[in-house]
Amino acid sequence: MSDPASTYFSIRNDLADRLLARSHQMAGVPEADRGAVLQAALDAVPEAARLLRPYTALFADGDSAASRLAFSCLSAAATFPRARREQIADLGSLTAILFGVDDIADNVAGASTPGDVAALFQRLSAILAGAPSGSRVSEPMEQVLHAWQAWCARLRGYDGAAAYVPDLREQLELAGAAMARERLWATGGRPWPAYEEYLANGGLTILYHTWWLAALGICGPESADAAHWRVIGPVTDLGAACLRLANDVRTFQREKDEGKPNSVLILERAGMSTQAAVERVSAHIADLNAAFAQALAVLPAELAWAADGQRRSVAFNGGWYMARDTHAYTVQDLAADVDTHSD
Repeated sequence: MSDPASTYFSIRNDLADRLLARSHQMAGVPEADRGAVLQAALDAVPEAARLLRPYTALFADGDSAASRLAFSCLSAAATFPRARREQIADLGSLTAILFGVDDIADNVAGASTPGDVAALFQRLSAILAGAPSGSRVSEPMEQVLHAWQAWCARLRGYDGAAAYVPDLREQLELAGAAMARERLWATGGRPWPAYEEYLANGGLTILYHTWWLAALGICGPESADAAHWRVIGPVTDLGAACLRLANDVRTFQREKDEGKPNSVLILERAGMSTQAAVERVSAHIADLNAAFAQALAVLPAELAWAADGQRRSVAFNGGWYMARDTHAYTVQDLAADVDTHSD
């Protein structure tokens, strides 16, 4: 019997590869910054690997060298190219943990019901508030919870983090409910949603809001103001929608095999050809990116650092999805890219 994780990671999206043949994985990083961003990511990988080494379930492909760890640190460095190494490592390890959570929600790391998924996020929220990680759950889930507990302890070491914990807890619970809803759609527990309902839900399950609330505490000023999230949140909605749709273009073949809803697949069910659906979603991404840029431009001056980070984050991650998937980018690949950009 084939290993579910191995099967999952071997699925190719040949149509996306053909349609996006001219895309480049670093297209979203300004050319002048690419060498520094790649080097910052490579410098942070050993620290992130040290933090996650006990939790092998986070590497669902069975090989941490071929995991998403290199991508996770690269995404953090592309977002905050002037951040300290430990900040990039903490944000990179957060991304790897969230990938592990997503593996559980997608049944890549064991079998989970929609209720299990919602309960997992409730426990993540409780651990963030100081509750113990507990046990009596599946091995992958237990490892994710312990990794999250260790990560939360690091988060508390940042002076600005406490201000954002209540909103981060709320966001985790919203994301858990959204992922449980997605699981119901995938398993036939509910009919597939319309495109708009799917995108509203998918903006939560991409976990961009969750990541950014943590980033505010890790990379923001020490004099944190929780009210900033009220201003940044609506802009983050747009960024999340951009990334959800870009991710959908990259992953629709995998999700077709899983029976999981995806914007491209929803349009297919409505009668579009696959290529027309991809083109429609791509046009929507362009519209959302324009709205995102306009919203960033009017953020107050004290949030200019966050506006710059969000702009960089969506540009990098959106560009990456247009070029390749995240799971097969190794640390060796990252080192080779550093060498390529070292001149």
